[in-house]
Amino acid sequence: MFDVNDIRKKMDLEHGTLPTHVKLHLTDPPVSVKGYICFNMFFETVYTYGTARHQKYCKLSYEGKITGALCITEVSHGSDTKYIQTTARYNEGAKEFILNTPNFLAAKCWIGNLGKVATHIVLFAQLITSDNICHGPHMFVVNIRNPKTLLSYPGITIADLGSKVGLETLDNGLIMFNNYRIPKENLLNKLADVSDDGMYISRISNPIEQFGISLGILSSGRINVLEITTSFMRYGITVAMRYAAKKQSVANDRNATSILKYASNNQIRLIPYLALVYVNEIMYNYMRSVQDRIFQALYEGNTMMALRAELHALSSAAKSISTGLVRDGIRECMEVCGDHGYLIFSALGDIYNGNDASCTYEGDNSILLQQTAIWLLKLRHNALQKENNVTLSSTNFLFNSEEILNTKFKITCLADFIKPQNLLAYFQWLTCYLLKTTYEKQLSLTKNGNASFARNDSQVYYSRNLASAYLLTFFIQRSNLIISEAPDESLKRVLLQLLSLYGVWNLQKYIHYFYQGTYTSGPMFGQFTEDSILFLCNNLKDDAVSLVNVIAPPDFLLNSAIGHVDGKVFKRLDSSLTHTSNVFSKLNWSTQMPDWKNCISKL
Repeated sequence: MFDVNDIRKKMDLEHGTLPTHVKLHLTDPPVSVKGYICFNMFFETVYTYGTARHQKYCKLSYEGKITGALCITEVSHGSDTKYIQTTARYNEGAKEFILNTPNFLAAKCWIGNLGKVATHIVLFAQLITSDNICHGPHMFVVNIRNPKTLLSYPGITIADLGSKVGLETLDNGLIMFNNYRIPKENLLNKLADVSDDGMYISRISNPIEQFGISLGILSSGRINVLEITTSFMRYGITVAMRYAAKKQSVANDRNATSILKYASNNQIRLIPYLALVYVNEIMYNYMRSVQDRIFQALYEGNTMMALRAELHALSSAAKSISTGLVRDGIRECMEVCGDHGYLIFSALGDIYNGNDASCTYEGDNSILLQQTAIWLLKLRHNALQKENNVTLSSTNFLFNSEEILNTKFKITCLADFIKPQNLLAYFQWLTCYLLKTTYEKQLSLTKNGNASFARNDSQVYYSRNLASAYLLTFFIQRSNLIISEAPDESLKRVLLQLLSLYGVWNLQKYIHYFYQGTYTSGPMFGQFTEDSILFLCNNLKDDAVSLVNVIAPPDFLLNSAIGHVDGKVFKRLDSSLTHTSNVFSKLNWSTQMPDWKNCISKL
């Protein structure tokens, strides 16, 4: 008998090891996206939401005999998943589900791996029983292509979406169904099933709760995006830091120095993003271990609803905030390298384009932050009633929100200001303040007759910042706990400096709230924040290249003429320029120049 747990161990999904897709992240982020969807996401979804009858798909996926994709998004339905239009109607006589795409707007779209290679998909479709009752979106395993020929089956139309700005490695596709039949057993039935005679059976009494559990796989995807985008930042900061550390003059010039060491401006443009990579890596490993625990619990029949909701809030905010920060960070890396950063063989253009798509897939960033804020607002009542139903300690401080909001800033020296425990206190106050003001803003809008748009109208300056502050609070809290367990004191010292820099660098965006909420007055708080960034960057500048080398990909994968580990920037730049095809070619006047007379005659 095939043991899915044994396969799970072999796929390195147990705690304390690196999953297969994470190893790919460390070497090639774009390929890792494809590999994650193909095998890990497909495997995890079938494993978690299926039962014994679906183990065969896990086995085939593990052996590489089938490739997978996850089909949720439709042309006209992205974030509003519960309104998808693809249907799976149960045929009692044939004991089959009949899949249909009612119109083009219902076509499953932007599905990774679907364009060319996916043989099987996990399909989200509206389950309709033979009594014509719709039971909402459910998941089905669907064989869409012959695994040997990769030809699609009759009743299925598949189109590749073609070239994109970035992530060309991933073949995004569109699929439509026309009375395509699948066996009844293909319904992933961990949460609900349909009997042979068409009776719908749900193991979760609350339909909303059941739907929420079924979307749990999206938290896994968003946690994965945190690692993907961090890997792109790892590539970008490696190129820029090595370039910036190179002496910008001839080799024998004793006065030559690097733009990293002589200019604090360049230090604060790069070193905070190095801190971002380290903190994100720590938090990714932690959040991934929590997600694996949830998957294992669900497989064993425990829904862990409180933990699931908390991780959904955290992963939604983490995906949104990290993709935005990394997008800006890679852009900064390009600009630090000057004109050279825009050359193809600097690799920074490919890195930027590869990461940019992360800002849109796995959920719209604005909506994800709103979801986190909505969850926090629901917790506010529990916090006031001293009722705690969360398990990662991410919101425990909210139960003391009134005391926290009554505290005032009293730090008098820079050394104390940058301590992680004090930075945590600032962010806890900020989260409590924004939670209170967001709640009051929505209450005011509702009372004034704007209930329908209360959430939307409080999004930009309230909910978005609330979700961001909450996520940053948790990252600082958890990272500090994990770093404190480091066995080596010198390692711990450097990591704590990186964490402090990550904290004050992000704190700078929210300084006005501390004055607005009367946490502080006078110039000291704002001045300490700016001085802290300069102080920490200066402290870390001598270790910056070594810290980059620890996380850098091998040179043959980085493939950057200006980011090589040997530091021979200009020698390799010379070689790349002079050995590129056609760089010395002459303009062919007869074939390459336009026919000006003909052009003018057409005006």
